[in-house]
Amino acid sequence: MTETKTRSITGAIFGSVVVVLVMLSPWTNMALWCIVGIQGAREMHAGTKSNNGVISVVFVVAAAAWVYLMCQLGWNKSGAHAPAQVLSFLFLIWANDSGAYFVGKPFGKHKLMPTVSPGKSWEGFFGGAFFAAIAAGFLFGWNAVWLGLLMAVLATAGDLFESAWKRTNGIKDSGTFMPGHGGILDRFDGFTIAAPVYGLILYLHPLTFQLNLLFP
Repeated sequence: MTETKTRSITGAIFGSVVVVLVMLSPWTNMALWCIVGIQGAREMHAGTKSNNGVISVVFVVAAAAWVYLMCQLGWNKSGAHAPAQVLSFLFLIWANDSGAYFVGKPFGKHKLMPTVSPGKSWEGFFGGAFFAAIAAGFLFGWNAVWLGLLMAVLATAGDLFESAWKRTNGIKDSGTFMPGHGGILDRFDGFTIAAPVYGLILYLHPLTFQLNLLFP
């Protein structure tokens, strides 16, 4: 089976599980992100060559703060279950990832940051940003296209940050959790920086969630 087919199949299965857990209740949403955070912290700890205790503490604190944020997104300001808030964010990042992969793989000629992530290209970056912008239009209305572009930039930054960590520690993937994708960190690296900014935007600038039409 080709890498593209493997990535597509495992990505679809994993994505479906994530969507279902987010939709069921804020408690299944919470359980999902707790598992992701714990596994991500384990991969980070296992892959880091340094024995510096301060670094380990920083990893744990950062993972806990990120998990808390993702859990909180499962509720709106009135305390009601708000799956649209989480799903809209997921779909934005996944749109960027898909666009970057399916544009960058066949057409990527100009390397984005070859010393950090040789596989990433400017063509893939712009492809991901375009897909994320279109997704934002459908998810939030066309006056929110900027959000898709912003999330694409932040997701790429998170991806590059994780790539730099892997290169520093001499590893290709953070784990083997998902065939074709690697570990949990490899699958959620684009979320690390984007999620806090997304949460801040929701707090400062409430958005209209088109997905709310699916959750009367």
